[in-house]
Amino acid sequence: MITTPVWKKTMLSALAAVTVACAAVPAAFADGAPQEKAAPLESAAVLDGKDIEVFADAFFKRPDIQALGVSGALFVVVKDGKVLLQKGFGYANVEAKKPVDPDKTVFRIASVSKVFAATAVMQLVEQGKIDLKQDVQQYMGDVKLKNKTSTPLTMEHLLTHTTGFDVVDPPPGDMITGDMTAVTTLKDYIVRTMPTIVHKPGEVYKYDNFASMLQGYIVEQVSGKPFHQYVNDHIFKPLGMNDSHFVLPTDIQSSLATGYNERNQPIPPYNTIPTDMPQGSMVTTGSDMAKFMLAQLNGGKLGEARILREETVKDMQSVHKAIHPQVPTMTYGFEFALHHKFNNQYVIGKGGSIPGFNSWMWLLPEQNVGGFIVYNSSSDLRNRLFEEFMDRYYPTERQKTYLQPAKSQLARFEGTYRDLRISYLTTRITAQEGTLVLEDLMGKHTLKQVDPLLFEDEQGSPVAFQENKDGTIRFLFSKTNPAAWSEKLPVPARFADVGKDHPYAEYIDGLHLLDVVQAGQDGAFRPDEPITRAEFAVWLVNWLGATPAKGPSAFKDTADLPEAGKITTAFDMGVVTGTEKGLFEPDRPMTRQEAAVMASRLSLLLGHPPKEAKLTGETDNWAADAVRNIVGNGFYGPEVTPSVDDTVDYRSKQVMTRKEAAAVLYRLGTASLPLPGSTSNE
Repeated sequence: MITTPVWKKTMLSALAAVTVACAAVPAAFADGAPQEKAAPLESAAVLDGKDIEVFADAFFKRPDIQALGVSGALFVVVKDGKVLLQKGFGYANVEAKKPVDPDKTVFRIASVSKVFAATAVMQLVEQGKIDLKQDVQQYMGDVKLKNKTSTPLTMEHLLTHTTGFDVVDPPPGDMITGDMTAVTTLKDYIVRTMPTIVHKPGEVYKYDNFASMLQGYIVEQVSGKPFHQYVNDHIFKPLGMNDSHFVLPTDIQSSLATGYNERNQPIPPYNTIPTDMPQGSMVTTGSDMAKFMLAQLNGGKLGEARILREETVKDMQSVHKAIHPQVPTMTYGFEFALHHKFNNQYVIGKGGSIPGFNSWMWLLPEQNVGGFIVYNSSSDLRNRLFEEFMDRYYPTERQKTYLQPAKSQLARFEGTYRDLRISYLTTRITAQEGTLVLEDLMGKHTLKQVDPLLFEDEQGSPVAFQENKDGTIRFLFSKTNPAAWSEKLPVPARFADVGKDHPYAEYIDGLHLLDVVQAGQDGAFRPDEPITRAEFAVWLVNWLGATPAKGPSAFKDTADLPEAGKITTAFDMGVVTGTEKGLFEPDRPMTRQEAAVMASRLSLLLGHPPKEAKLTGETDNWAADAVRNIVGNGFYGPEVTPSVDDTVDYRSKQVMTRKEAAAVLYRLGTASLPLPGSTSNE
């Protein structure tokens, strides 16, 4: 789960989800069927208490790991009913030189909280109080769902994140508060932010914070207890997890590790919104997490305490959603990420990110092994640790046989696919003889075919497709964003005034395909007309797929416009600003340097590094850095031509046309991003 108030982190969470290669797991996993345990190779190290400590100490001392600048970390490993390792590294508070204590230091575990919400749901399923297959509306009291489909929403859909909600994440800036005394109830927050079901439930996977929040609310309604109290009474207390909480008690705040941002600056203490947040507010210690993993690996039992029946645990840990039999997506509460490092093992897990903290829990049920890492910094430490762990203890020799299809056989995969969670993430697929070429914000990859609907890139990362009943392709999954499937887009009718040979056709058609720009009643685009400030701001928001703001308009002169919500969203993101008088001047034709400022802000927000260019011509000082950045990144159309000496006249003070604006946004949106790794679908 992403609960940062910074819009950049919210929008990039899934985009930066995984940058390492992924590989498929055996097909038998997809239906949850039992299979023989995969025996480790003879070269595998023996996973015992002595070796895992040697491994952990060496790992955290490595120069490349030290270079990540992680403030403090907690690493836990369990096996065969025993805790093999439970050790802290670094500092819970750097300034005070307070070391991480696995028994006492409390960490925020973010979306790993979701597994506990799912566990609570499964307890009530066992008791016959919740039916996984029935409409959840019956469990929600007077809170009403908004469902535009004819298919009811079930608890199974909530557990597998296949709800079909149009919005699956809380509004940016509305997820944490520095007011430690503020209380926002779960019900009030759900009513205020209730999304609408727009896809048929069960059909589409899209990582869903709201789904997990609803799970907690339903637990609250069915049990008659506040969610945090139910979990405390029925999970924490039975397992002896005495330092675990969903609502942060005052007396435990001194034990909470300090979170650090990307610049290693301490983040002030905060509370979540809602205060009792099933999808991400849990805090815990290493020793407490060890107890939970042991119970999950022991059929729901720890010592004399039982939190789930053995058959319920097996059902919870089985695959219940997969885009392809060899590419599983979700169990009831656990997810599949970093497939390429499963090494022929059955691995389920859950990752989490919240300001100042990252976490990742993985279980190998067939090996009776579990691991957990949490740290109070921002980095891809968890990825690296998991990969090293699997390669040391469960190495495998990977062999693949690829098909050699003709280009004509691959033609059905060609097209543009849009991410269902983050609209600006698009993937273009083109067919060649024997291979597909995939292009997205992560770059270009050649795909080899494993079976009719499964391919792999150069690193063995899976790219899976799902077809319609008529054999046409509908969905795609790739490593760019394991937090959602991508849907193949239908090609719209061309604009009446933009032919295939138009010099800006690629840019205009690209935005048209994504529904960023639309035709007027006459079917025209009007490429040579000036673009207004309001139009460009709306295009930016359309491209991002951001939700229009529902509150007061950011500017007095936009309040009565149909686009007021989108302009306010652009303002909230920091992409647009107003005049000294607090006006936006929405109908004024926009200059090229104004467009450069808006586009540059968006570019930096997305993670594009700032670049420099040698400018000629006139540019106002307030826009100079932005124009240099836009020109340096090449975010412009054929109207700009660098001179022989590499200087560029951007014609900054001229009015920008609609076709030129389309070129800026399209080039920005298709440029590759240098993104760091993260674990999973937070």
